[in-house]
Amino acid sequence: MEVLSVDLPSHLSSSPPSRSQQEIALRIKTAYNMAINMKAGAKQLLADYTSIQDEPFTNAGFNPPVEPFPGLPSPSLLASAWQDLSDAERLQQNATAFSNLPEFLSAAKSQQEEMNPDACDLHHQFTKSRLQCLGLSDHLESIAASMGLVLAPAMPAEPPGLGGSFFMKISGYRVCRLYRDWVLRCEKDLALLADRYPVPSL
Repeated sequence: MEVLSVDLPSHLSSSPPSRSQQEIALRIKTAYNMAINMKAGAKQLLADYTSIQDEPFTNAGFNPPVEPFPGLPSPSLLASAWQDLSDAERLQQNATAFSNLPEFLSAAKSQQEEMNPDACDLHHQFTKSRLQCLGLSDHLESIAASMGLVLAPAMPAEPPGLGGSFFMKISGYRVCRLYRDWVLRCEKDLALLADRYPVPSL
């Protein structure tokens, strides 16, 4: 995926902050707070999902490797590769994930409504997570815009559909794991950007 990058200062100037500097810093801080608020819910969604799927999902130590979906990349990077990301690449990867995650969460919810129609609390968690992703995606795009970055359109999402029972269980598990891991990754990315572009003192 091609990303347009621009040269930006590593830290804001010590001179009086411009409106654009303030805007960048405040938008990053807002998105960072959103990611923090989403973290507990993302972890709970995964825990609650696995708790109603029966074996092997409920087995102690169940933690299989999770492959990404088309349109939903893996959040995992080697530490060196993560450190080397430019601001544009960092925002691009998060924007791609959170713009497509709502479709994957909706698909997983539909699967659970088919298999576990009485799991209303879980269905509600999927809906809430979907809405939070939409909000975070908007904020990530606004950060990029305030930096003068043009993000590439996200790859079209290809969420899983209905199928056999185990297929739906494992694909829903993959969605919940990737959602949790992307929230954790986004918090980490935004913490780095918040440090790089601190809210200026007025």
